[in-house]
Amino acid sequence: MRTNFVISVALMMMSVSVSAQTLTARDFMQQYRYREAVEWLETQPETAENLLLKAESYEKLYNYTDALAVYERLLTNNPDDTELLISAAECASQAGNTESALKYWIKTDSLSPGNLFFQTKKAMAYYRNGNWQETIESAQTVFQSDSVPLLLRMTGDAFLNISNADSAIWFYAKSIEKNPSDYLAVSKLGNLYYAAKFYDSAINITDRYLTQINPNQITIGQLNGMANYSSGRFDEAIDRLKKNVELGDSSYTTTYFLGMSNYAKKWYYEAVKWLGKAYDLNSNDVNMCYYYGTALGRTIKPEKAVNVLQEGINKIDEMSEMLFDFDVSMAETYRNSNAYAKAIEYYLSAYKRQPDKHDLLYSIAQTYDTAKDYKNAIATYERFLKTAPKNFNITNFALAEGEKISAENFYYIVSFKRIKELQEKVFMESGKK
Repeated sequence: MRTNFVISVALMMMSVSVSAQTLTARDFMQQYRYREAVEWLETQPETAENLLLKAESYEKLYNYTDALAVYERLLTNNPDDTELLISAAECASQAGNTESALKYWIKTDSLSPGNLFFQTKKAMAYYRNGNWQETIESAQTVFQSDSVPLLLRMTGDAFLNISNADSAIWFYAKSIEKNPSDYLAVSKLGNLYYAAKFYDSAINITDRYLTQINPNQITIGQLNGMANYSSGRFDEAIDRLKKNVELGDSSYTTTYFLGMSNYAKKWYYEAVKWLGKAYDLNSNDVNMCYYYGTALGRTIKPEKAVNVLQEGINKIDEMSEMLFDFDVSMAETYRNSNAYAKAIEYYLSAYKRQPDKHDLLYSIAQTYDTAKDYKNAIATYERFLKTAPKNFNITNFALAEGEKISAENFYYIVSFKRIKELQEKVFMESGKK
């Protein structure tokens, strides 16, 4: 009996072993064992059939980069094979290689001129690769035969990316007309209306979507609430934004506009509730500090109101400091590019922000000087000299042995000498006239 049992087990194991050895890539793939299919194919000759099976297995494993490499190997010997080109294009797109995807769709389209499917794919490939003008031109070819809703929206995006908002609006509207459930097109068109302060149009388009398509679409609901607030429909804004909150929307934008709508109604306790949530998400907004602090001050939390308002004041001070730096950088950039009038404009703006930075007057005078506007240069050098310390004698300036001159004092001396030179220059030029 024991001998028979051992023989039976041995035969069973041999059967399993033989069965495993006879499995092919197709067998593994039919059992959804794609990794094992790839491993088996690695041991086999690289025939066209085996390479196709390997590429398909890689795709099933979401390994689009390796799948693309296999398709490209196949295309080496079959460069005009439409099916291979399509597979390579789709894999490249899935792998995020938009440039290769575009290359393959252009090739496929060239092999079948006038094919609407390939024309559409090529236009979309241009879009995904960020070629906006080519997207528009290719899409126009498609639209001569068919109005593809997705491509209409993409064309709207392309126009928006080349700063043509009017055409973008037209294509978004057409996209919605063909596919009213496309919330992305509704959102983009609504945001364009909102940015242009066409609040009624933004409300109408979002209302239509919320009532006819999906009342629970958070992005569209938020935009609807914003537009209602901005148009003075505070009750409608509150209703819509509260609905968003019920749907789980706790974003800064929703809580901020909900708080502001209550603030506009003078419902300060509710305003504090929602502005407080927005403040916790982003306390860097000066407007937020003002309205939240003011709302707090009109309830029973004056101490917190003072803290929040002071925080806003501090931010304005910091912003003023930053704007000064921006002005100076802009001035220097314009000056280096010989745009002297713009340089002077920004130097003056910086000096207005920080009137104790007298060296800016020297920079302005130098800019006038470089621009050969000698009269303004002289006037500004003289203005700069008036800021010199009272005990600083420019006419009889002398350094003690080992003493170093400060940068500011050096500028005063240079300005004094330059005024003399320019006055002589202006006098000589006026004499020639």
